[in-house]
Amino acid sequence: MGSLRISIIGVTVLLLTACGAVQTPKTPPTQGTGSSAAKEESRSSLEARAKKGDAGAQFDLGAIYHDGEGAPKDLKLAREWFLKAAKQGESRAQFNLGIMYYVGEGMKQDYRQAREWFQQAADSGNVRGQFNLAVMFYRGEGMKQDFAKALELFTLAGKQGFTEAQFNVGVMYAKGEGVPQDIGKAYAWFTLSEQGGNPRAPEVTRNLERELKPEQLTLVKKMAAALEKELVSRPGVQGE
Repeated sequence: MGSLRISIIGVTVLLLTACGAVQTPKTPPTQGTGSSAAKEESRSSLEARAKKGDAGAQFDLGAIYHDGEGAPKDLKLAREWFLKAAKQGESRAQFNLGIMYYVGEGMKQDYRQAREWFQQAADSGNVRGQFNLAVMFYRGEGMKQDFAKALELFTLAGKQGFTEAQFNVGVMYAKGEGVPQDIGKAYAWFTLSEQGGNPRAPEVTRNLERELKPEQLTLVKKMAAALEKELVSRPGVQGE
């Protein structure tokens, strides 16, 4: 499918704040608050398994201490258990350590350490690790700004069904960041994000549709359908 490279002034304002912040809630439920099974298991049982080297139990125990649910909140212990799990390749623990270093939660803020842990999580296939690492490249936080690398990582996460990443891919194509401006591809990614339930996407796609000529709209809708067909057989969001 051919590209559609046109300049749309009316879209600019909507895109100025589009590449969203690293997800940093006070607690990391969707970034890893432990498995649902952990809520049914006693802390003593989790500790027994964790001390034997069970990475999943170490992660769940870290989440319990992080969130203060089932045990007094203790960020030092949370970090220790996340670290044990992360060193065994538990991507959710790697991601949570990245978050803790990124925001300076229970420790001094350290973008370099945050980047390293997000990178490990991303390499393990954790979609949120990919997304947050992309944001750091996009902003140039603790590293040289690199739009091309940000786009690569956003695309990787977007292809796994992460709607915020899909939206940001659309932003970068629309603004020509790290890639030649391509409104057709931008529309396709915004549409995919909208279909996934991203509440920010409908306004942008509707605005694009108002600005496009009928023949252009026909083309971009075909591009969106082709992208959806390409990704429909892929698995959903991973790394939760």
